Amino acid sequence: MRVHGDKIIRRRKGVSGLKRYQEGREQLEQDFYCMCGYCGKNGSILHQKFHLDHFVPKSLDKSRENDYYNLVLACPRCNLSKSDKWPTGNIALSHNGEKGFVDPADGEFDEHLGRNKEGYVVGKTSVGNSMCRMLHLDIRRTDIYWNAAQLRLQLKELERLFQEGRLTERQKDVYIETNMIFNEYIDQAFLKGE
Repeated sequence: MRVHGDKIIRRRKGVSGLKRYQEGREQLEQDFYCMCGYCGKNGSILHQKFHLDHFVPKSLDKSRENDYYNLVLACPRCNLSKSDKWPTGNIALSHNGEKGFVDPADGEFDEHLGRNKEGYVVGKTSVGNSMCRMLHLDIRRTDIYWNAAQLRLQLKELERLFQEGRLTERQKDVYIETNMIFNEYIDQAFLKGE
């Protein structure tokens, strides 16, 4: 399974001339579907304000500080974990085949990271395993917010049926049970600092 589920993250074309990188936030949130580029956490479900990460750290390449194509929407945990890490030391080389990072908006991202059936983000290659370690995805409960997002989709569908007057008594029970599980996941995510 993909880290971002059925969402394909790609930055839109034609963005230039940002005076400050923060000016790209709204476009980036749309291009990333309000999901963390690295771990796939959905900020709109967890009501969390995400950071704008500089894929190539601005400490290494000041010329790309306001470059939209160097920005990644990232949850605070991923952004703070990544920080200024750049294992290759070469700003033109994001990874060396063994360690480093892959831009989440690059098609290559899915070759290196995925989700297992429980919802945890896992490395599929040496580079993916390296990313998991550097972003602490190997020790974080990435399953909690993934499963919460899946439950939220089910709740939305049941709410739609309710609004259309087509919700059966059994579906009402399912809605209540699903909502209870959803709230439990949200509480767990909060307690785990996610």
